[in-house]
This record gives sequence, C-alpha cells and structure tokens, in this order.
Amino acid sequence: MAHYDLIIIGSGPSGRSAAIQAGKLKRKVLVIDRKDRLGGVSVHTGTIPSKTLRETVLNLSGWRERSFYGRSYRVKQEISADDLKGRLHQTLDHEVDVLEHQFNRNHVETLNGTAHFIDANTVEVETEAGETTTITADKFLIATGTKTYRPDYMPFNGTTIVDSDEFLEMDHLPRSLIVVGAGVIGVEYASMFAALDINVTLIEPRDSFLDFIDKGIISDFTHQIKENGVDLRLGSSIEKV
Repeated sequence: MAHYDLIIIGSGPSGRSAAIQAGKLKRKVLVIDRKDRLGGVSVHTGTIPSKTLRETVLNLSGWRERSFYGRSYRVKQEISADDLKGRLHQTLDHEVDVLEHQFNRNHVETLNGTAHFIDANTVEVETEAGETTTITADKFLIATGTKTYRPDYMPFNGTTIVDSDEFLEMDHLPRSLIVVGAGVIGVEYASMFAALDINVTLIEPRDSFLDFIDKGIISDFTHQIKENGVDLRLGSSIEKV
C-alpha cells in the first residue's frame, strides 16, 4: 500500500498551489482528481474558459474598435461556435500542459479517480475503469471545488436549456439567449453574446446584482449593458419554463 506525506483531493487552484508548495518542501505528494485532465473547475468550466471566451469575442467582433469604425464593424463577419471553441480548447490545453509540467518539476504524483475515506489516514480511489486502489497519508487536503447549481424547476435538456458548463460545448450560436442569474458568469456570458449582436435577456430575481461591486460602478455598468442591447430584468423570478 502506497503511503504519502500529503494527499490532495482536487487539482483546482487550492489543490494545485498546495501540491506545488509541498513538493518544493520535499514532501511526498499525491493529487487525486476524478477528471482525466488536471485543473479543476477553474481551468475547464469556470474562470479561464469564461475569460478566454470574453477575449475571443472582443477580438473577433472588433468590439474595442467600434467606437472608431462604427457599431457595424467586425474583424470576422461570420463568427461561429467553432471559432469560439477553437480558441477556448487551445487555451485550456496550454493551461493543462503548464500544470502537468509544474507537477513533474516538483515531483508531485497524480491519480485519476474518485476518492472516499475509509478512515482518518486511508482513502480508496475508484478509477473510471472500475479498478480500486487503497492509499494512506499523514495529511489530507480536500479541495473538491464547486459544481453548477441546477434548480429542480428548470427542465435541462443539454441543447436549448443548458447550465454554464454545458454552454461551453454549444454546437452553434443562438439567435437569442436568456440568461437566468446575474452573477459573475451570467453577466459575463450576457455581455459577450450581446457583443455578437445576439438578442440577450438577463433575468435576476433580486432587485440588484453583483452587490460586492461599488454601487456607483454598477449604476454606470447597468447603463452600459442596456446600451449594448442586453434586456436586463431585475426583480423578476422565473415562474415556469
């Protein structure tokens, strides 16, 4: 049975930083992740994908130059879902490659599978192939991240009604889009697709949004996204889909 100084469950930002730091301190480290690619939510469905899409949309749409050339200006006239996904996957591949290199350089071992505790110092890991292995460690860090909220009243179907993870795998750009929830990711996607001249409605059940930002900035931002074509519906709850 293999034994480690530290086992980390999850390879997102927290798990990644802890693993590399422990490796630099000459500890024997194992990172367990249930996905077959390292990086966690931050790399594959959260922070980096949304920021990559944002920059891709700004570049291909010519958004930054429209104040000079006019609202009809485009760098690429016909922008497809493949254009967005091509840049996205290229960026994600690079991030995974960097992470794997950092782990190798600091002698951090990795294992793909789902871990559960047997006792305070032992975990059992089941791989996708159905094989199980038991591993022990002196210390553990649980850094399993988050998952997308999927309310029961929403009839997700993976095509026309999707969550923010499924949205990244769209096979075509919609002609219109309703975004439910004016959190960071929701506002980002609403703004991006409005820049592609897609009709966007942003629905938020509360009377305000992004409350952690200065109210003066939000007031100006609200005016801007409405000017950019986003139909912002605050204080509006979904009754039925």
